[in-house]
Order: sequence, then C-alpha cells, then structure tokens
Amino acid sequence: MELLVERWVPIHGYEGRYEISDFGRVKSVQRFRRGRAGSMVPVPEKIMLLSVKKRSETGRTLPYVEVKLRDGSPRNSCCKSFLVHRLVAQAFVGELFEGAQVDHIDGNHSNNHWGNLRVLSAKDHSLLHPCIADKSRNYKMQVSAQNKIVQLRASGDIVGRRRVQK
Repeated sequence: MELLVERWVPIHGYEGRYEISDFGRVKSVQRFRRGRAGSMVPVPEKIMLLSVKKRSETGRTLPYVEVKLRDGSPRNSCCKSFLVHRLVAQAFVGELFEGAQVDHIDGNHSNNHWGNLRVLSAKDHSLLHPCIADKSRNYKMQVSAQNKIVQLRASGDIVGRRRVQK
C-alpha cells in the first residue's frame, strides 16, 4: 500500500506565518502575536479556510480557489487574497516569470495538486483553450462550452486539449 505524504513549504513573502502543501492546502504556522495590551498571544497552527473566487474585477466568472492571508498588520486592516493554484505552482512547479499563467492539466480548477499544474506563457496557454468569440460571454456560455469539451474528451475526439484529426 502506497502512503501519500503531504509536503509543506513556506509561502514566499509569508515565511514563518503560512505554509502551502503540494496538495493545495494552506495552513497558518504556530507562532506568537502581540495582543492588545502588548502581551504575546499564542496563535495555534490551523488549516486555512479556502473559498471559491466568484468574479474577477471585469465581472467574468472565475472558478478558482483562493485564500486570504495577513502580513502581520493590525487585525482591523484588510488581508490579501491569493489564488491557491498560483501559490502551489510557485512553491512546487517553479518560479513564476513575468506574465506566467498556471494551467490545470485536467481542467478541474479545484484540483490544485502540484502534479496537475504547469506554468505557461500567455500565448501557449491561449492555444490550449477554445475561444468563445462573443465578448459578452456569460456563465451559461461557459458551462455549455465546458460540457461540449467534456463530451469530446469522453468520445476520444480530444486528447489532452487538442482536437484529434481523423
């Protein structure tokens, strides 16, 4: 029986505060923080709550998993959101270059395991995904396009992300 071991590494820029696993889980590291009266308060280690990002700034639907991290600033200040697949890719796949995009190999945006991710340029990434020409695309169009891709994969007409020439 093969035993899966989860590896944890510090998140770049948040060393000593947060770690990310090769399975895409995020945890806060056990540490101390300054309390209201100046005393040191223990912060226990815990797995962070991940949420699905619903919309981007442009209003486009994004099914990506995100986590909110604090940099040690006061608790009443806002935290920063990070896409989990980008954190995993940076920690386990390789350093992200300028304009890098992270692709989910199996197309499942919830599967953030390091083996399911690859770093691509924007040009290479655009070649992998079918384009919808309508600029006012909405959720229904995206769902129907994704269902069509699933059907084509099941029938063997698409291998990976490219159509098979018959």
